[in-house]
Amino acid sequence: MPMIAEKNYKGVEVERVKNAPSAKNAEMQLKDAIIDKVLEANDIEVPQDLVDDEVKMMVIELKHKMKYESMSSSGYFDFMQDDMADRMEEFREEAFKLVKIRLVLKGIIEAENFEVTKEDLEVEAKAISVRQQMPIEMVKDFLGEDLESLKDDLLVRKAIDFVYANAVIK
Repeated sequence: MPMIAEKNYKGVEVERVKNAPSAKNAEMQLKDAIIDKVLEANDIEVPQDLVDDEVKMMVIELKHKMKYESMSSSGYFDFMQDDMADRMEEFREEAFKLVKIRLVLKGIIEAENFEVTKEDLEVEAKAISVRQQMPIEMVKDFLGEDLESLKDDLLVRKAIDFVYANAVIK
């Protein structure tokens, strides 16, 4: 796990978002800009095997998406052969960035000693229950009674929120 220097994620300076359609959209754009700045500040080694794995997942997701968009079988296959070759470089760049984001956020989580409590997991499960309009018991059946499958997502959210809260927005 790469060591992430505090100076590379605390006090990141970004410009305030202007003309965003909503406050929520503005916050999302700011968080994206902050993460981009944090990535720029952290020149870490990104293992090629992780990038390759991410590219494979992206290709699988695209294939599934294309199938669900109900293309005919023969047209689907022809399109996939041509499109895949064109899109591989784009996939590699995006995969590299996604892997780097995960590594940098893991470094921040470790540096700040973030933890997720049972209470955090319960609150998130309740929020999912409300969003999905389903009983909490059904959420727990799906995610597992201990809700551990939510832990990594909550840690990442804590890291992003922390970097956002410590950013300098001009």
